[in-house]
Amino acid sequence: MPSEQSFLPDDFVLETRERRTGLIAAVLFPVMIIAIFAAFLFTNRQWNDVRTLQETVGQRTEKAAKEIAEMRNLERIRAQMNEKAALARGLIEPVPRSALLALLINTMPEGVTLLELDLRSEIVKPPKPSAEEQAKAAKEKAAKEKAAKSKGAAPAAPERPAPIVRRVNIVIVGAAPSLLEVGRWMTALERIPILSGVRLELMEEKDIDGLDASQFRMSMSIEPQADLRRWLTPALFKEITDAQRTASASDGGGGALGTLTQLLGGLRKQASAEGDAP
Repeated sequence: MPSEQSFLPDDFVLETRERRTGLIAAVLFPVMIIAIFAAFLFTNRQWNDVRTLQETVGQRTEKAAKEIAEMRNLERIRAQMNEKAALARGLIEPVPRSALLALLINTMPEGVTLLELDLRSEIVKPPKPSAEEQAKAAKEKAAKEKAAKSKGAAPAAPERPAPIVRRVNIVIVGAAPSLLEVGRWMTALERIPILSGVRLELMEEKDIDGLDASQFRMSMSIEPQADLRRWLTPALFKEITDAQRTASASDGGGGALGTLTQLLGGLRKQASAEGDAP
């Protein structure tokens, strides 16, 4: 409404106001358009960044999923190889009998005679689980089968039999001049890591071929985890080799010690080859 104190004509005042309003609108309109366009560009750029990041995350997720699948496949193959190795370990002797005989002969003190050697293997049965453990295992198995049926997955494979684990029991019957030689032999046998439970079961005086001697019976065992190749070290191999050279120089031959050195040498090469294999 025109001011009552103005001396200007009302038409002039109205025209001036309209002109000023139009000018302001003409200036603000492109500014608003530019601001809206800039906001659109900024938002579009942000969306592009989000899409790029989403694609990157998707690619990384797919790569991680493939790596996880490969890892699980390798773990499955490793479990199968360990199972086959355990089955094979139950079928072969951890310590060859020739190597065992060489160890017994080379640790035997002078004057001791080996009369009998009895080797018997027995199957070591795993300890039976308690009633609580059996109930818990049955409950977990039932829950897994129920979950597999609800998801429509294939039924679980039947449980495979456990590998056969054997323990070798050794009984030695021999003759010695006195209890001292028997004690020395037992001490030497106790130092061999593959032998366990070395004990003297019987000791009695007997007339053997017209000579007074002490007949004895010893027992020991080779546990399932015993491995001659693990016990064989470079230092021990060198010690056995040096002993063989000394024996060869003194009596012209290594005897059983030479046989033991050859056996341990072959086992050492086999262990080195397995260690270098991937």
